[in-house]
Amino acid sequence: MRLAFVDDDYCEIKKLTTMIDKELQGTVYSNCKRQLFDNGETFLSVWKPGMYDIVFLDIFMDQLTGVDVARQIRKTDASVKIIFCTTSNEFASESYCVDASFYLVKPFSQNMVHTMVQKLINVDSRLSLFITLPNDRKLYLRDIIYGEYINHKIFIHTKSHNDISFRMSFGNFLELISPFSFLISCCKGIIVNLYEVINKENNCFILSDNSTIPISRRKIKEINNVYANFIFEKMKDKMLNDEAN
Repeated sequence: MRLAFVDDDYCEIKKLTTMIDKELQGTVYSNCKRQLFDNGETFLSVWKPGMYDIVFLDIFMDQLTGVDVARQIRKTDASVKIIFCTTSNEFASESYCVDASFYLVKPFSQNMVHTMVQKLINVDSRLSLFITLPNDRKLYLRDIIYGEYINHKIFIHTKSHNDISFRMSFGNFLELISPFSFLISCCKGIIVNLYEVINKENNCFILSDNSTIPISRRKIKEINNVYANFIFEKMKDKMLNDEAN
């Protein structure tokens, strides 16, 4: 999981990252990647859609506020989770306009961080799904961006940047992941995680790591149907989750 923290108060962010690390111990995200930015301008200068899974934004910063940054994010990325961090509830209404997932009030407390983690991460049991590889290593399926078959080996590219490879036929690998509909083979020798698709254009998937994966012409109709159903189910899950909260 990739986290970005945008806040001009370094001490507060260090406290927050320590609290988050405590909550993530023993989970698939215990070694998540994170970057710290001390202002919104610096963050936006490097930010790209799909670059992070969660962005923590301080609302009160010099020049661009956290709400300003969130509005820029939402122009091109509707799926990244946004968490506002602030000393006041004054901007709570603005947080709904940019579909913020949570509102952390400073000074941070471990209980509040625990609640946030439960809502954003542990609430989805699919995040803990895994398969066991030939070397008995666990491969968490939601950590996969895409996989490719090269020279009799499967190469898995992951969000945690712990890319792995193992010897297995592509057919056997497809059979292993067949129960999980969000992992699909869109062309010969390649599988993609639909959760990591940020765009579909010119018969290609654009993934969260900026990889471009082609869709086979003979599979285009099938893949279009699968992807449309995936998007529909994802939207339905989000609506049900919003209603529950």
